[in-house]
Amino acid sequence: MNPAPLIGAVAAATMALAALTVAHRLRPALPEGEEADGPHPVLSTIGGGLLSGFVLLTGFLVATGWAAHTTNVVPPVGLYAADLAAGCAVLAYPSLAGLPFTGRHATAVALFGALVGYTLSLAIQLRP
Repeated sequence: MNPAPLIGAVAAATMALAALTVAHRLRPALPEGEEADGPHPVLSTIGGGLLSGFVLLTGFLVATGWAAHTTNVVPPVGLYAADLAAGCAVLAYPSLAGLPFTGRHATAVALFGALVGYTLSLAIQLRP
């Protein structure tokens, strides 16, 4: 069994949780009696755009990486760097958008991070 995708999944989940934890620690304390706001409404629109870009780029790299085994046409290294940057932006965005640090949100961010890391690792490994 190839451990690289699992390592990528754990690393990405750790990064996403670390970003959520750091953002929570740096947020100013709420006055007593005031409840925390929910996630900022823009979280769904900008986050959706970031995620769409990441999915399209990763899908392209998976398809061309797979095809490169027979065609010998390899995607440029810069596309892999752009995909890594897009993955990092997707993982850091929930914490930057003000997602509160709760058990439910931390679990969702960690599971999402694992999925992003796993697919990114697989896309990189398909490169011949």
